[in-house]
Amino acid sequence: MIADEPKRPDPRLAIDPRALGLREPPRGFFRRGTVRVARDLVGAWIARRWRGRWYGARIVETEAYLGPADRAAHSWGGRRTPRIEPMYAVGGHLYVFLVYGMHHCANVVTRREGEAEAVLLRAAEPPGGAPPRLLAGPGKLCAGLGITTRSSGLDLVGGTIRILVPARRPRRRLAVSPRIGIDYAGDAKHWPLRFYDEHSKSVSR
Repeated sequence: MIADEPKRPDPRLAIDPRALGLREPPRGFFRRGTVRVARDLVGAWIARRWRGRWYGARIVETEAYLGPADRAAHSWGGRRTPRIEPMYAVGGHLYVFLVYGMHHCANVVTRREGEAEAVLLRAAEPPGGAPPRLLAGPGKLCAGLGITTRSSGLDLVGGTIRILVPARRPRRRLAVSPRIGIDYAGDAKHWPLRFYDEHSKSVSR
């Protein structure tokens, strides 16, 4: 097995999307402003189909990255490399990158094709029975769902990895703060672009 080959999801994350009242949003959900998508993804689910079954968790923490004008974004200054090419796709695609050679991080691409903005999925809350800290961090989220860079560029609309939203959004208390771990980003490190469910025990530390 090569390092970036998709891996089996944690069996504790098995879900039935229909029983949970989850549905797939249209492409337009992802093509909106990145900050709005980042806020609305808190409370949505990230799900992956593996060998005929769905595995997933409720997203509880996100960060918005605003493209060429954002020093914290991989596309800052119009940077365009094969690795970050998925960021330039139309909203609703997946961008996965590797940090420290070992941790995968999943991002939901937003906006129109060519605008290179995205939302980092920082943490998710697993379904009942799994430890609440299982997916408390971007690397843990990808490890739990078996997402690797091999999945970068996949279409989240109708694909094997999807964003699902509840028919009725549960109550949440959305908190806002600057993003984490971007001290290199100048003034952008102070931008209030991290959103999280203040009531969730699964938010990263």
